[in-house]
Amino acid sequence: MTFFNKKEDVLKIELTPHGRKLLSQGKLMPKYYSFLDDDILYDGAQGGVSENNSQMKDRILSETPYMKPQTNYKGVESSLSNEDNKSEQVTYLQQKIGTNNTAETRAAGWNVTALLGEVDSTSLTLTGSTTSTQPIPQLEMTLEYTMSVGNQNKLEISNSGLLFSRELPSLIKPDGSFVDIIEEQILLNVFERNGFFHKDSYEIEVYLYEQDEIEIDRKLKFYQQDRQIKNNMLMEQPDFSADVPEDLTTDYVEYYMDILVDKEIPEEDICKGLRRLKAKDIFLDLEVECPDREDIDVNIYGSRVRPEDLEDC
Repeated sequence: MTFFNKKEDVLKIELTPHGRKLLSQGKLMPKYYSFLDDDILYDGAQGGVSENNSQMKDRILSETPYMKPQTNYKGVESSLSNEDNKSEQVTYLQQKIGTNNTAETRAAGWNVTALLGEVDSTSLTLTGSTTSTQPIPQLEMTLEYTMSVGNQNKLEISNSGLLFSRELPSLIKPDGSFVDIIEEQILLNVFERNGFFHKDSYEIEVYLYEQDEIEIDRKLKFYQQDRQIKNNMLMEQPDFSADVPEDLTTDYVEYYMDILVDKEIPEEDICKGLRRLKAKDIFLDLEVECPDREDIDVNIYGSRVRPEDLEDC
């Protein structure tokens, strides 16, 4: 490992062992880049240094030595046997520099409001026994299923008020009885503040936490997205709303749950969440036309007064 000579060196690019392996096979296709600042101490007070803004700038730009990029984090034999370079992706090179709107005076952040469901606990970081601590905020929420015995001869309409339902399969016995399962829903309003406003700028990734396995962050695929792209071409979106496809395995998100976004969410479910927040004096500016069910014509005296019965004042 060597340090940059700031009078001569500006930028240095190195391939990791996994990158050199892909290059030798003709499979290296870089598409993105990122900058990291793990070796910069912005707040000198955290290191016992007292300084003003001018001194901080000089220290970071002129007085701090920087090492050239490190590409090997373990032995050569271990690097050659590591097919997917997982340890380098998860353990190192985590503190990437993000982007922020220069017109904003505040840093970018997230505003998350739960319309349906309750937040059990929150954390500012993601921690684990096999992964390094990452500055990824965590929201802990619990979904509960209500199970009861029903009979198809005495069906009653559910009072949950939610339109979206997966219609879970149930075995009906000869006498008409079956196990009725009612799902809870989590409905979140996610808004990025002080950032950039782009259409379709959010991406959703789902990871499966397996306590009994060494690998605790197995990334799942979306079935429809996986079936829409063939040979780098966008195909017609499949429809499996009627029957569950045979190739829907545990590698897909839809095997465990359904995730709807934006216009896919029934407006009645959004209105139910808005009425729930309104009862707590929480208001959200959402472009949803909800029927005002609170302004019902109710006469507390037990009789309805007709307009022609009213006297002029």
